[in-house]
Amino acid sequence: MSRRRFLGLAGVGSALALLGACDGTEEGTGMDPDTTHAAGACQEGAVAARTDPGGSDGGGASRTGVDPSVVAPGALAVSPDGTQLAAAAATGTTLWSTAGGSVSARFENALTGALAWHPGGSLLAVGGSEHIELTTPEGEVRWTLTGHGEPLPDSGRRRLQDLAFSADGELLASLGADGTVRLWRGIGEAGCTPGEVLDTTALRPLSIALSPDGRTLAVCGAEGAPQLWDVEESTLSSEVDGVEFAPRAVAYASDGTLLIGSGIPDTSTAGSPERARLYALGTDGTLERGPDPEGLDVSSIAVDPEGTRIAVVGRSERRVMIWDRGTGDREDLPDAPGSLGRLAWSPDGTTLHGVSPSHGVVSIDGTAWTAFDLP
Repeated sequence: MSRRRFLGLAGVGSALALLGACDGTEEGTGMDPDTTHAAGACQEGAVAARTDPGGSDGGGASRTGVDPSVVAPGALAVSPDGTQLAAAAATGTTLWSTAGGSVSARFENALTGALAWHPGGSLLAVGGSEHIELTTPEGEVRWTLTGHGEPLPDSGRRRLQDLAFSADGELLASLGADGTVRLWRGIGEAGCTPGEVLDTTALRPLSIALSPDGRTLAVCGAEGAPQLWDVEESTLSSEVDGVEFAPRAVAYASDGTLLIGSGIPDTSTAGSPERARLYALGTDGTLERGPDPEGLDVSSIAVDPEGTRIAVVGRSERRVMIWDRGTGDREDLPDAPGSLGRLAWSPDGTTLHGVSPSHGVVSIDGTAWTAFDLP
């Protein structure tokens, strides 16, 4: 695999970071002094309208259409103890038992945006079109987080794209269809505090990831190099140079390595085809190119708990590539029953889960894919 030095560590300057409030609007300084964003709010209970906007995304980096009979491709989360799995069906959030694949709960909240499980296991963050609900595994909505706005024009995205908790559970980062990232601080029984708004709209972002220490937020999108934000200062600290083609997905390994997946350029043709790219950015700033995944782009990256096995799938692809960073080996898993969206490992690293718009939740323990009960 090729290696190169990461050249983006020289400061790129402060980017727009706006402080949340309880009412009014937020206005910041920076590239566009006229930019305003709605104030964020964290309110007790279910207080936002639960309407699914339709459209083509389903969250995450995938643009596969949502099959109303099965699941959204961009919504998947595994509980910290590994006993439950959450995905988004047509009627909303659905929970399964990972032991037998049976449905254990249906929330019927009509929300099909991104999902993230709190590290403590007591809350599930559920994305809607413009808001987030912090819900117990039993379906009780404890808090509603509002502030994200209408989708970026011509983005094809209609829901919360990505959600990420910090390892200590005190911070939630949300990527909205409006192209901004919001930081929600002090997550707990008393609710949370709306924090800063990171204006990443120019990037047309698709994916976010928080570093294991919670200090860095990685953001990638179709219109620029991956960005690394200082979470404490809420400023853009650097960009990742050397990534070929448009970045589509990011994920952190437990050792702090950042995995970056990209798509092929528009100039790729049948006569001169290009392949999607996978990169690993080490904590020392070295950018390593991994094996090329299948498909036109990388729609999901999942890193096992030890940080060594990287699962990658392309948009509308059935085949998952596993890259072992320790040995450098590549393995292509057997084809899944249908095209896959988001991927997630079990906490013990023995099972890889995925969501298929046409076949629902599926998992593989190393030999064959198994389908969960349909929602």
